[in-house]
Amino acid sequence: MAQKAAKDNPTADSFALACRAGLAIGGFMETGEQAVQSLHQSLKDCEQALGLDPNHYVAALSHAIAIGFEGLRLRKVSYARASKREIEAFIRLYPQNALARGSLAGWHAAVAEEGWLARLFLGASRARAKSLYAEALVLPNLEAPLTYEYIRFLARGNAPDREKAVDLAAQMLAWPPKDGFEAILHERLKPLVAALKSADDGRIEEGVLVAKPFNGIDKWGKPNTVEIAAFPLKDAEGSR
Repeated sequence: MAQKAAKDNPTADSFALACRAGLAIGGFMETGEQAVQSLHQSLKDCEQALGLDPNHYVAALSHAIAIGFEGLRLRKVSYARASKREIEAFIRLYPQNALARGSLAGWHAAVAEEGWLARLFLGASRARAKSLYAEALVLPNLEAPLTYEYIRFLARGNAPDREKAVDLAAQMLAWPPKDGFEAILHERLKPLVAALKSADDGRIEEGVLVAKPFNGIDKWGKPNTVEIAAFPLKDAEGSR
């Protein structure tokens, strides 16, 4: 629907909306090859939007996040670095934007989850993620996706972090979702909250993964599955 609207009305806003819609659909409603195709289409739509408006808010941040997911799928450091550079450039443009700072927090959290080697090569840390989330949460334009990712982050923490995750989830779920995307986030949160209340580490880990966008993407497009070509990075580092 959003992709058709972008074709019918090719503006930066319509392409950016199509990009974000593709991320939501691929990230939460599809798996495997279909999800990767949606991810790649999102990147194309974002690049169309940025070609019309290089500083477009939704397109710039969505592109940075999408490149990060493609890097996770490919297990390529160059894509992770490109994602971080794009997020940091966005923060320089919009220093008081909560979602931008939260996206950098999410980058640190995601890379830290990949293990010590990723942390060593990319300079990510869970402690840095926590401080960035703290900075983001006091900024004025807080959005549901940021709160959602912060809850997932806290769920992997210690007992006080998990209690905070339950409280934040209760606050988020108390308000009716503003749109279809927020409705999806609400549904994904519910099993995670149940797992947190059970205090069962296995259930909590499973709940965190179920709530993760593009969960399992690092196994898609690999041997024994359909081979899916990499989405090309535009800078020279993308070839490495």
